[in-house]
Amino acid sequence: MRETTWPGLFPSLATGDPATRALAAAAHTLELPPDQPVFHAGSPCPNYVLVLAGSIRVQLIGEGGREALLYRVLPGHACVLTTCCILSGDDYPAEAFTESPVKVLSFGKAVFDRALEEAPAFRRFVFANLGGRIAQVIARMEELAFRPIDRRLIDFLLLRLGEAPGSPLAATHQEIAVELGTAREVVSRHLKRLETAGLVRLGRSTIEILDRRGLERIAFDPL
Repeated sequence: MRETTWPGLFPSLATGDPATRALAAAAHTLELPPDQPVFHAGSPCPNYVLVLAGSIRVQLIGEGGREALLYRVLPGHACVLTTCCILSGDDYPAEAFTESPVKVLSFGKAVFDRALEEAPAFRRFVFANLGGRIAQVIARMEELAFRPIDRRLIDFLLLRLGEAPGSPLAATHQEIAVELGTAREVVSRHLKRLETAGLVRLGRSTIEILDRRGLERIAFDPL
């Protein structure tokens, strides 16, 4: 886990005013292992957290237990659902898990409320982060609702190919289904079609890209 100090990740909060110094002094550093629940649907929100290292996956559970990824919280950000719930006093409507070793700064609600009133830099950060993340969540919902699954699947394959060019993609059909917000059977059916077309080769929990240009043509063709 890469160590990063919070002033480096949150420069807008690295001010010398007394309210921000008090906020930093009241923070608790927490470290969580991979695959650890961070919150569950229906649970209260007692703390505001800033992610220093690692990745947190926020997801919904639909009918039949199907999982759908909403977004990830990465270093330098706060969780939009946490922000909404601590502001409103509502319980969480979704769940979150760590995807890797995670390090966060945690502030209790009383500290959070006081900092909102007394620390302008913190208040600006909270609402700027909230606004930006809500826009991303809306874009994600639009993609799930209106973009065909075959296009989303190819986008996922091309993105993962860019992360590790020349190597087979290591991912199960279930993992891809969670990323795309669909059923495993749907992913398997579309991957088989791509294999039949000679665009990919399927292995045990691996996908090898055989024709990147062919995938890109499908991805960028007008709907």
